[in-house]
Amino acid sequence: MNSHSKILLALVLLLTITTDVLAKVKLPQIFGSNMVLQRDRPITLWGWADPGEKISISFRGSDYTAQANGQGKWQTEIKSSPAGGPFVLKINELILDNILLGDVFLCSGQSNMAFLLMKADGGEKDIANAANQNIRVFNVNRDIEFQPLDDLTKKTPWQLCGPQSVGKFSAVAYYMGRKLQEELNVPIGLISSAYGGTVIEGFISAPSLDTIARLKPILNEIGQKNQKQYLADKMVELEKTQGKLNQYSNADVLWDTINPTIPVYEKSWAMIKLPTLWEKAGLQNVDGVIWFYRELNLNDADCQKDAFLSLGRIADQSVVFFNGVKLGSSPDSRDLLREFTISKGLLKPGLNKVLVRVANKGRNGGIWGPQGKMFFKSGSGNRVTLDGNWAYKIQHINIAVHPNDVSSSIYNAMINPLKTLQYKSVIWYQGESNANWADEYEGLLKNLIKDWRKVFNQPQLPIVVVQLPNYKKVSVVPEVNSAWAMLREAQEKATKQVNAGLVTIIDLGLADDIHPTNKLPVGERVANKVLQLVYDQRLVADGPVFKSMKIDGSKVALTFDHADGLTVNKKAERSNFMVAGEDRKYVWAQAKVEGNKVTVWNDEVKNPIAVRYAWADNPGENYLYNAAGLPMYPFRTDRWKIDLEVIPR
Repeated sequence: MNSHSKILLALVLLLTITTDVLAKVKLPQIFGSNMVLQRDRPITLWGWADPGEKISISFRGSDYTAQANGQGKWQTEIKSSPAGGPFVLKINELILDNILLGDVFLCSGQSNMAFLLMKADGGEKDIANAANQNIRVFNVNRDIEFQPLDDLTKKTPWQLCGPQSVGKFSAVAYYMGRKLQEELNVPIGLISSAYGGTVIEGFISAPSLDTIARLKPILNEIGQKNQKQYLADKMVELEKTQGKLNQYSNADVLWDTINPTIPVYEKSWAMIKLPTLWEKAGLQNVDGVIWFYRELNLNDADCQKDAFLSLGRIADQSVVFFNGVKLGSSPDSRDLLREFTISKGLLKPGLNKVLVRVANKGRNGGIWGPQGKMFFKSGSGNRVTLDGNWAYKIQHINIAVHPNDVSSSIYNAMINPLKTLQYKSVIWYQGESNANWADEYEGLLKNLIKDWRKVFNQPQLPIVVVQLPNYKKVSVVPEVNSAWAMLREAQEKATKQVNAGLVTIIDLGLADDIHPTNKLPVGERVANKVLQLVYDQRLVADGPVFKSMKIDGSKVALTFDHADGLTVNKKAERSNFMVAGEDRKYVWAQAKVEGNKVTVWNDEVKNPIAVRYAWADNPGENYLYNAAGLPMYPFRTDRWKIDLEVIPR
């Protein structure tokens, strides 16, 4: 090889090595072109590179340096800057362009925060007119993990606000951001990190849950395992007791309720005591199809008339057979009572067989009761209880975890990777999945607020909470033990702290749909609360809030804050107030509005001691509003114990 060739080869090798080294520089996925960085605050930049590699950074005419440590991680801080842009951020050979400095909002929660603009009322028109270079959106894909992640595992870009990007973005977040951008005239960055059908525990870091006894067993069992390791170990454990299992990859096998393959009962089937969720009976993390078998012995009198079979609630879908004949199948619902009339022609003296196919698509499967709803009743009145031992056989299985199975799993995958950004505020819209355990929610929400402020290193980070709307059938009698009302109260209590605010949307729900489609007023009410709480603007962002109660004979006078222009939206015959006497029995009350006060009474209650307003899962349509058109917050003046139905987790 001549000298010229050697020099050429050396240059090629040098270029290859240099390119390879520079290519090693990596940023977390939350950093990208088109992003919005928080104005007026120092910006933390970080990422990965080869150990010891030097990092050169250029932004807005200033240069910065960093060096990767022994683990290949680097970090530096660049000075704060006012709103503006677009700017270019250069990190070695990486170039991020079209970056704006403005205000960044983290919008999180469950399905009503994740609800897409394309599905919202008026969404099609708003999508068509969405183009706005000063709004940028970032949608975190749903994900879980058992240990905190430094980066998102599923790639997603920052996008300019426009018809191509916002249709599949959070409707509430978009409507909020649009109004804020119009009012403030600064760039707005919206990050949606929401996961439908999930409980609040999934969004809180594990160290912050350490004091909650019921969460410790699963967290201790996981230890340092990641999700993949944990599931592999679970499969090994299960097959030790169940033998080789048929794992399915196509979920269609779950829902074959028309002509399912019916197994023949054998004495080798395992036993389980019902009612229970099968996760509570040693089948942790098991999804799929399980058959349950029970025998009944009937006499001649039991078979002379049609009979009644009740199996209680089943999660999620079921098909029921009696003596080999299909009685019916249920929809995908864990709350529906499974009840059947059995024709006398199917009954026979002696042995009768009940066979139930249960398909569970994810988390908490089984025949879960209550115990008193599991029985057979003959036409002659003979009642046979069906709780107790049943035989079972696994037909199809998938070992999996739902985020509700493992506390902190959403936090680990969808919040922790975002923690180094600075935020103007957090918007939180969640609670539906915690309603059955509403008595815990105040503490959990306070925990989340404290936790996020700590891990984001923003001790005064403003938090705006969206209160649950009206939902379910309107009750004709006072609903004193409403779980949704209790959860709304927990949300209100948890936000009675500095830099926290509550937005009531009690009037914007739907009786028959947990996902109301009227998201525009939700987003705009949130925006107004942000303007008031975060930007100190003088505007009314709260509906009337209960202040005091004065009893005068048989009547109760109530006063309120934020109640100027108090009016009643009379869409129902009765008011939404109820009153109780010394017997603590609530009855509907009449109500009279006088200025910013309300007087309530019921002629049958001579000595009232307590009042409640809009205290129900769905209080109906009769609400009080202030001059700003905002509804009165639900409240109660008593602190009596609420008896929640015992729902297994």
